[in-house]
Amino acid sequence: MEDTSIQNRRRKRVKVIKALIVFFFLVFITIPIACAIYLGCALYMTNNELMEMSSQYEAQLTITDDLQQRLYTEENERIAAEAELSEAAVSINLENVDTDTVEIEAGDEKPVREVYLTFDDGPSIYTEQILDILDEYGVKATFFVTGEAAEAFPERYQAIYDRGHTLAMHSYSHIYKDIYKDKDSFIKDFNRIRDYVKGITGEDPVIYRFPGGSSNTVSQTDMDELCEYLNAEGVKYFDWNVSSGDASRITLSSDRIVANCLAGINNHNESVVLMHDTSTKYTTVAALPTLLETLSAMEDVEVLPITADTVAVQHKELKEAE
Repeated sequence: MEDTSIQNRRRKRVKVIKALIVFFFLVFITIPIACAIYLGCALYMTNNELMEMSSQYEAQLTITDDLQQRLYTEENERIAAEAELSEAAVSINLENVDTDTVEIEAGDEKPVREVYLTFDDGPSIYTEQILDILDEYGVKATFFVTGEAAEAFPERYQAIYDRGHTLAMHSYSHIYKDIYKDKDSFIKDFNRIRDYVKGITGEDPVIYRFPGGSSNTVSQTDMDELCEYLNAEGVKYFDWNVSSGDASRITLSSDRIVANCLAGINNHNESVVLMHDTSTKYTTVAALPTLLETLSAMEDVEVLPITADTVAVQHKELKEAE
């Protein structure tokens, strides 16, 4: 009996010990697993929070960048709008002033009227199309180019020159607040576009048009100084006495552009016509065939490119040295 009792107690102790071993084993296994699960959940939630915070931060940065870009764009647009208003005001005044009409006496031959078609702000996606239209009518024009597309599309500049048109200067950046900040800024920009055009033609370019014209009202620098500087550099600046009206922010129809050009040309014996070669001036391109067709039918009109010998049309003439 005693042996049996002892064996039973031993069995109980063994069972207890086994139970304890299993218990502690389960505890040691369960706790790490539970901790791992908890930490995994916490890490997941933290990661989500970090991603959310990162997204919010990036969104704030994007908003800030957008605001800065919008402010910069609005500033440029404001300056450009002031320049366009200046151009429009000059054009309206010019339409009311017949500066070079010559009276023709009976028996005299009707003088040939010279028309100079000029395209500002290019080259653009439409340059090739404009060149094709000009070629179709056997007409040479003048392109007052900027440096905006210089690196991306050098072939457009080359095409203008190779097809026999005048490749003239219209600043490198065409950003009014930078070009007209002071005389040094103007000279720096002028040298950039002069060097670029010279690299294409192999000759020093001598024809320039001020962004906004020589009579613009947005320049922070005395325009007389800039005119005198160009003159000292042997460069002749040209404005215009006929406006196509395509400088307006409101897109004009091609018929309206043709009518504007012809109305101005009929008032002058020497007409320098202002048009634009930019990605937004598609109606200018559409107007060109009709305009050229009409001009070619006029026996007293000759369409020419501007050269160094062309008499300059200038809103602000050089002051004579005292």
